[in-house]
Amino acid sequence: MAKPLFEGRNSLRDPSERVAFWSTAILALPAALLIGFVLHESIGASQVALFIVVAMVYVTLARGRLLGSSVRVHESQYPRVFSIVKSTCAALDIPMPLVFVREDNFVPVAALGFGEPYSLVLSSHWIEVYEDDELAFAVGRELGHIAAGHTRFLSLLSVNGNENPIISMIFGAWLRRCTMTCDKVGLLCCGSIDAAIRAMGVSAFHEFARKVDFDVFAQQQVEIESDTIFRWGVWLGSEPYATTRIASLRAFMMTPAYEAARAWFQRERDEEPPAIAAPGTTTVVERDCAGWWRRFAAYVIDAVVVTAVITSFGGSVFNTRVNRDDSDTAVVRPGHVSVKYPGGTINIEGRDRGTQTRAHSTAAPTSAPTETPSPRPTETPFRVGPLMISEDTGPMIDLGNGSVPLTFDSLMAPLQRLGFPFWFPVYLALLVAVAGQSFGMMITGLRVVTIDFHKPGIMRTIGRYLIVGFIWWLIVPLSLFKRRVLLHDRWTKTRLVKVERVVARATGTN
Repeated sequence: MAKPLFEGRNSLRDPSERVAFWSTAILALPAALLIGFVLHESIGASQVALFIVVAMVYVTLARGRLLGSSVRVHESQYPRVFSIVKSTCAALDIPMPLVFVREDNFVPVAALGFGEPYSLVLSSHWIEVYEDDELAFAVGRELGHIAAGHTRFLSLLSVNGNENPIISMIFGAWLRRCTMTCDKVGLLCCGSIDAAIRAMGVSAFHEFARKVDFDVFAQQQVEIESDTIFRWGVWLGSEPYATTRIASLRAFMMTPAYEAARAWFQRERDEEPPAIAAPGTTTVVERDCAGWWRRFAAYVIDAVVVTAVITSFGGSVFNTRVNRDDSDTAVVRPGHVSVKYPGGTINIEGRDRGTQTRAHSTAAPTSAPTETPSPRPTETPFRVGPLMISEDTGPMIDLGNGSVPLTFDSLMAPLQRLGFPFWFPVYLALLVAVAGQSFGMMITGLRVVTIDFHKPGIMRTIGRYLIVGFIWWLIVPLSLFKRRVLLHDRWTKTRLVKVERVVARATGTN
């Protein structure tokens, strides 16, 4: 898995990439709050958490959309592109991704996914403009994102491969360093600095790049370095300036890291990329499974996400009961009582008996007689089964001894009171069934599989987290003694495995 490229003193990884990742992750929420304040928009932890859950589901389901609406590339369907991707994967020693071509006027090449097999998506708008060595650079840098472990995070930030300005402002410090890392991989894949520069130009300017003198273009970097305001402009984008990328690659070619990486590329190797073994051909062993501390870290991250999502819908983390002291009872009109409580409002309709008026002739004989207003007639609501609709109260549900207004708040009230012990297993079951891992698992490099490396089915996943929901109080103390295969793992024949072990076992590299 391209380990020589990203480990040791000759690592191609940008020296500040990891620092930028954790600094960005810690400061992302304060930055989002600040941007929301400036833009007069509400951006908080709950919105970020909800975005994460929706993005994971969307990216996982996007593969089906690609199959249904994009052209799948293989040996007999666009062999030129397939050959370049295949040879590049073999050089990087990574499994072949699923390759698609779609119409996209903004993103030339993008890698998507949370685990093997990833998807590599190329734009039909650019694909014929690239020459072979230029396409090798563009493909190589995206495969570099896969090999370096960037793709599963990039897929969350840009579900279609194109970051929006707010994402660029919040996560740009890390995104720009990822670009610098993977430009080096692209350079090694295309074989020359000239091809790399031309590929950058085509990606930025399309066919106009053929009319650009890139030696003159690169000299614009001198003007940028001379002005602090010009340098600050890079913060508005997810990639460094093109002139900065060119200067960085030229400097990289003068380092021992380039010579070491080039020697590794020229090693004796197979012409075929490592193949992922079909599920069922191998079995999970205990050392493939996550230990206690890695599980704990994943669950802590997931607990924070679930708490934020619950509060975003006005719910409570723990189960709540309605306090009678918080209710408010009012008589709207004779025969109509409204009871307000934290979860909504109950309206009780009674029989209107009318009002009785007594006449007292205490006024002077010349005074005009006082008219007593007649009571407002009670409207008969329109009924369809238990559903009642009236002009005064709107849609309501008849409960026999009263009625409840049919509003979003009244419908959400029972769900809001379920609390964290209910929603945490639901969250885990949803994301594991759809994506194979939760957000916490993705951050810590974990995935749920069956004992023969299949993806767990929906029913098996639901059963796994039903057990967690009901007997977590037993699972937690037992995990201190049996740390890798816990009670719910054993009963459902599933395992929480380390992603690097899954790939290594599946490709036969370990």
